[in-house]
Amino acid sequence: MSKLSARPGDVVAGPEGHDKEKRRQILEGAREVFRAKGYEGASMDGIAKAAGVSKGTLYVYFTNKDELFERLITDEKLELAAALDAFQPKAESFRENLRAFAISFNELLTAESHMSTIRMVVGAVEKFPAVGAIFFKAGAERGTTRLTEVFAEAVKEGRMRRCDPAVAAHHFIALCTSEVMKKSLFGCGLRPTPEGVEKIVDEGLDVFMTYYSPKT
Repeated sequence: MSKLSARPGDVVAGPEGHDKEKRRQILEGAREVFRAKGYEGASMDGIAKAAGVSKGTLYVYFTNKDELFERLITDEKLELAAALDAFQPKAESFRENLRAFAISFNELLTAESHMSTIRMVVGAVEKFPAVGAIFFKAGAERGTTRLTEVFAEAVKEGRMRRCDPAVAAHHFIALCTSEVMKKSLFGCGLRPTPEGVEKIVDEGLDVFMTYYSPKT
């Protein structure tokens, strides 16, 4: 029975006080197997073998493949979430702060590990739509929420024109990341160079700031 309705990472079998290193080892093995074989092709036997643990030990930490897959994709978003939560633009250099954020965010988004996770989720989402919803909420939705907060403050402080900050957040992400993401998603050979990323970000920021800068 699917555990996608359970809270991600809940341990519903085995004793308290599980070994964090062992759990990390299992997740690394699961990541290897899911990326190589996709959700359908992965098995708990294969994951246990890749992680170097017994199948019994695997079930102490995760009750089935669904729960393990859900935990894995949630953990994959932690680095992105940390980058978003740490974003605090300075009033005196609002555009440059947005530029630096967009460039670093694109680097995280287009890392091959993240691209592999996106492909993995897309391959599973038809059968398990909840997985896609979790992935989206932890990444894209969290990104727009954080930027909405930043832009709401910028509007109050007069660094942006009066606007709906949530709409502005969607516009910013679309202008500064979508082209980079698309080029990376369909193959590493298409991943833009650092100079290419900067050009895309600068062009996106030109459009964004032209519309959202305070009217003088």
